[in-house]
Amino acid sequence: MMLLMIFMLPFVRGQKLIDLSYPYDENSAYWNTTGIPFRFIKKTANFDRGYWIASNQFETAEHCGTHLDAPSHYNQSGWKLNEIPLNRLIARGVFLNASLETNGNCSFKLSTKELQKWECQNGPFPSNSVLLISFGWASRYNNKTEYFGPSDKICFPGLSKEASEWITKSKKFVGVGVDTPSLDQGLNADAHIELTSKNLYILENVALIHPLPKRNFKLISFPMKIKNGTGGPCRVVAIT
Repeated sequence: MMLLMIFMLPFVRGQKLIDLSYPYDENSAYWNTTGIPFRFIKKTANFDRGYWIASNQFETAEHCGTHLDAPSHYNQSGWKLNEIPLNRLIARGVFLNASLETNGNCSFKLSTKELQKWECQNGPFPSNSVLLISFGWASRYNNKTEYFGPSDKICFPGLSKEASEWITKSKKFVGVGVDTPSLDQGLNADAHIELTSKNLYILENVALIHPLPKRNFKLISFPMKIKNGTGGPCRVVAIT
């Protein structure tokens, strides 16, 4: 831990830290078809020992709130949560704002056109990077119907299959993060399958609320170190 702190000092001193994680509480986004919500199952707080002591117990689905999908989520032989190398969790950050293209359309799929346009405007994507994509969906986070879509039709924007293939073929990325419940549009899984097949991880429910530079920032994504986990709660921080 001390070595990690020393390693991090050059990235933090004099720079701005932006928290891209939502707090875990009863409003945390989760898939009610496959998971359970975050909740405290026991709270203790008293002076019984002659001094104040407070302690809680909680339960949650792996894929709830701001979280990281390990490659093993859709790749049987992929890295489990505790196996992802640390040097992939501290990476270069790049930001693609697709909110105008999305324009509130829950059926929108990001294509290779948007990725190529980003490169034309900002230069080639750097290696060892995490691509953060804003669909303009973060503002809906606290309204489950607007965020997930109506109960009879799950609908939110995501990454197209062709774009996910472009990302893996470029070999520039270690992960992709989105401000939606899932990387894929709605209930599709093509992008998940493509990225995890190459051991890329996925960040979901990222709080892309504050402005970010398009490139030249560090991104730290530290999930809970759950042995054999397919995903877990994650603190995502941009250093600009």
